[in-house]
Amino acid sequence: MWIPEIEKLPESEWLSLFRLLIPKECFGQFGIDQETFEDQEGRLRLRVLYRDQGRILNVRITNPSDPVDPIYSIFMQEYGEDGVEVLGLNINDPTSERYEVDVDQYGRIPADLVSERRNIPEEIRAMHAGLAPGQVRRGLRWTGSALKGIEEFLRAIGKKWIWCEALAYHNAIVYERHGFGYQFHTWEDEMRWIDAEFRPPHGVLYNKLDGSTPFRRPGMEQTVRGRSWAIHDGILGRKWLRPTMIKEVGVHAGVNTFPDGVY
Repeated sequence: MWIPEIEKLPESEWLSLFRLLIPKECFGQFGIDQETFEDQEGRLRLRVLYRDQGRILNVRITNPSDPVDPIYSIFMQEYGEDGVEVLGLNINDPTSERYEVDVDQYGRIPADLVSERRNIPEEIRAMHAGLAPGQVRRGLRWTGSALKGIEEFLRAIGKKWIWCEALAYHNAIVYERHGFGYQFHTWEDEMRWIDAEFRPPHGVLYNKLDGSTPFRRPGMEQTVRGRSWAIHDGILGRKWLRPTMIKEVGVHAGVNTFPDGVY
C-alpha cells in the first residue's frame, strides 16, 4: 500500500493504521482513549495532515495548551517501493520548560539544526538542563516505543525498510541503539573516527575540549549529549554530515560506534 492510498481507506481502517504509530504510553499517560483518540474532556487529540499531494504524512497527538509543540509528531514519506523515510520524529513533555533554540535570540528568525542558525543563550540553558541540540523541551523516553510502532505500521502496509537522516550526532547514536545502520560505509567509518578522536589522551577532538566555549568543556567526550553539543558547536571544523540511516523491519543492524557511551 502506498501512503496516498491510506487517505482513501474507510475511517476505521486508517485509524487502525495510525493507532500503530502512536506510542502506547501516550494513551495512558495523557488519558487518551485508544479507540476515539479523545481525552477525558472529550477533545480529539489526533491530527492527521497530508502534504505534497498526499505523499507526506504527518500524524500527531496535539497539546491543547500549546498549539506550537505537539506531544508527539511523526512525518514520513515513501522511499522507493519497499521503504518509508521518517522525515521527523518529535516527542515533547508538555509539562517541561520550553527553550527557544528554534528562533534567534530576538525571537524572530527561525533557527534549527539544518539552517545552522543558532540562539546561543538558549542553547546554553538547554544544555545545562540536560537537553540535546535541537530539543525545545525535555522528551518522554518514547523513542523505542515509537520506532517499534513504525515497524508495525510498515508491516501493515507491506513495506520493509525504514530510512531516516540523523540531524545531529546524538540522533545517529540513538538510532544505532534501536537497530539502524548507515546507508554507506563511509558514514559508519566517520562515526568510528569521531569516537576514536574523542578518546583521551591523544584524540584530536578530545584535545579541542579546552573550555574555549560553553559547548567545549573538558569531560563532554564522555557522553552522547556532550559530544553532540561539541559537534553542533563546530568542533569537527566542518559541517555535520547528517548521515542517512536505514533499518530492515524486524532486523537489528548491530552497529555501535560509541560502545561505552552514556547518553
